[in-house]
Amino acid sequence: MDKQYDIVVFGAVFVDIKGFPRDILNPKGTNVGKVTFKHGGVARNVVENLSYMGLKTRFISAVDNSGTGIEVLSRLKKEGVNTEFVNIVEKDGMGMWLVVLNEKGDIAASISHQPDLKYIYDIIDRDCDEIIENCKAVVLDLDFDAVHIEKILDAAEKYNKRVFGVIGHTDVIKRNKDIFNRLDCLICNNIEFSIISGREIQDINDSQEVLKEMTKSGLKRIVVTLGKKGAVYYDSIADVFGHKDVIPVDVVDTTGAGDSFFAGTVYGLVEGYGIEKSVQIGTKVASLTISISESTNPEIKNKMNIIVV
Repeated sequence: MDKQYDIVVFGAVFVDIKGFPRDILNPKGTNVGKVTFKHGGVARNVVENLSYMGLKTRFISAVDNSGTGIEVLSRLKKEGVNTEFVNIVEKDGMGMWLVVLNEKGDIAASISHQPDLKYIYDIIDRDCDEIIENCKAVVLDLDFDAVHIEKILDAAEKYNKRVFGVIGHTDVIKRNKDIFNRLDCLICNNIEFSIISGREIQDINDSQEVLKEMTKSGLKRIVVTLGKKGAVYYDSIADVFGHKDVIPVDVVDTTGAGDSFFAGTVYGLVEGYGIEKSVQIGTKVASLTISISESTNPEIKNKMNIIVV
């Protein structure tokens, strides 16, 4: 059996608890609407999207030994994700994300209950070299502590593997700022970018120098999403800068947009496309995701011929 995976994804699983108001959201009042429970977590969403797009994927994570945890595993396995290195634990293996959306499908407020990452750290401590050796590229959740991030990065450098960093929570960015320079590509939003760089992108036309500055210490590529203004990107290897507009769609739920954009962009880079084409793919995948109430859209599987055009 071929043990070589196109990509391995390190990160936590969350259960997303989403509240959708029926009418205009009143932040201080009681809002009639609906509440849903969905499989989530940045890394879980990313690995599922990458599998939808046809990559051979492996997930490094943990789930609870509960109905929900087993359901998460079953769904990933059904989509072809290898879960050999997902720890099944009694409790605290998964996190919870409580989010309230407004009438436009945008996030109004959220609270994240973190899982105990020690269950993933155990896998990294024991099997990191084997996992990295048997893949072509790595997606790394930058919410991990510095010790385990560096362990993964060291193994990736040892085996000459590309690493793509994904940010789950803004409060952990500052303590891990030094590792960005060791990534093949960092994909983040404008809020995260401002925390990392100390600068905010106000004008698309003036953003090239700001992005170039970020790549001077080793980071090869950077993509920054700007919400309704689209995304800007810079590839220091090819010296390519550009901007991509969003694709207009009827928005239902924006919570999975960033994860889908990340997955689509990484797919493009792993498949050998340039940064411009890769960001275009990411934009198309995100547009499909925000048109439904789930954090990922299985219709991606049937629309790859449109996505990669």
